[in-house]
Amino acid sequence: MSRTLPQDWSDGERKSLSVVKDLGLRGDYPSTLAIYKVAKTKNLDWRYLPNEEEDPRPFAGRTNQGMGKRKYETGSTSTEDPWEAGKSAITASIARRQQRLRELEGQQVDREHSLAVYWETWIARQAVKSRTNPTRWLRDKRLLWSGTTGIGHQGWATLKSIERITYQDFENFFILIGDHCLAKGTSGDESKRQYKTLIRHLFKEARRDNQQLVCPEFPEITKQITQAVHLSHEEWNLLLEQVVTFSEGASLKDLSPYEYNSLQWTHRNKKNQRNWVDLYDALNLQWFFYLRSEDAPRLKSEWWRENGEQIICYLEKTKGDRDLHDTYAYRPDALSNTRRMLKRKPKGYSVFPWIQRKERSENESNVGETLNNLLQIACKACGINKRIVWTNIRHTAFRLTLEEYPKLGTSKYIRDFAENGHTSPEMLHERYLRFTEREATAKRAQAKIKPGQWSLIKRVTI
Repeated sequence: MSRTLPQDWSDGERKSLSVVKDLGLRGDYPSTLAIYKVAKTKNLDWRYLPNEEEDPRPFAGRTNQGMGKRKYETGSTSTEDPWEAGKSAITASIARRQQRLRELEGQQVDREHSLAVYWETWIARQAVKSRTNPTRWLRDKRLLWSGTTGIGHQGWATLKSIERITYQDFENFFILIGDHCLAKGTSGDESKRQYKTLIRHLFKEARRDNQQLVCPEFPEITKQITQAVHLSHEEWNLLLEQVVTFSEGASLKDLSPYEYNSLQWTHRNKKNQRNWVDLYDALNLQWFFYLRSEDAPRLKSEWWRENGEQIICYLEKTKGDRDLHDTYAYRPDALSNTRRMLKRKPKGYSVFPWIQRKERSENESNVGETLNNLLQIACKACGINKRIVWTNIRHTAFRLTLEEYPKLGTSKYIRDFAENGHTSPEMLHERYLRFTEREATAKRAQAKIKPGQWSLIKRVTI
């Protein structure tokens, strides 16, 4: 029987032929194998789509980070004759499939000895150890592994054998962390140290199986202490005034829960009256209680209580294993301000209560994004040209308190002040006191040193 090709192929209308259906060639090759015409050359190419379970390529060959279509395996037949091209395609596709299967087998071996495997064993053993705040400790470690820039999202941690991890992998990872933190207004150095510590723990865990395993060197993590970006007293007052204006004065009113919920609001536009009231409340809670940016999504009205003329915050969740304790307000207007907030939001979340949170994962909500978005709109509206993100409000609270009451920076008070703000005396010295003291010294010197004789403005007769 003579072999014939489909008429539409011979007429030039058709661009591809199925090797099994149109050519009828025998062999143990992929059923999707086809030959096809390529522009600017007479020779035919071949292609086939591997089974997903046999595809070792990232995302099984899918484009757009796994969200797009799968790509074909392709190659050239080096001939324009369809029958010869079909035979060449069979030989090449069988070889390619065997190559991919070997890669898949190698990947499986790598995954069985990847950092991800040792993460599972390490976290399981650590989770049962006695700690001051085990729930918080576990959440922080899991965030390092599976957070936005977590180790668990990196191919070298899940697809590579731990023995094949390199310095270059760490360097690329640190660049990723740096870019992410820079967008949030921080250097990323502290985050890099936390990731580095966790990775070293996992390599130590892996040495239970391989005593010869050596952790690659890490890129150098700088410790350049720069002055924290903060608002001046004038800028702080301008910001609050602007937020009150945007809220149409509602921020300063003693609103009932009904009146608060009746304020103009829409989920389609964050720049609405009720949201500006929430921003005002959030700014003042930072101002009075020196809260961290990560606290904002989980603050609840039940965490505040009065004691005489003092308003006290009991943070039920703190960073790392820090002890839980009362946080006192140092400013006299904290009581009246917080009372006003609690009157309109007596229960539940204190900041943007309309935003959905998941238990134990409040930071994964978009509370922080909403705060930063509204904060930057308000700063721009009142002429503040600094790059201000939510973390800078904590910096402002610490810095201006130390400027107004320098005694808090002395050895007699600094430990209490630092502990109250869930930080350390060392951090207060590094980020604030060294700069306030330098400025104060310069002012004192300027008041004592006489001006130069020839630098004064004098009338000169020529």
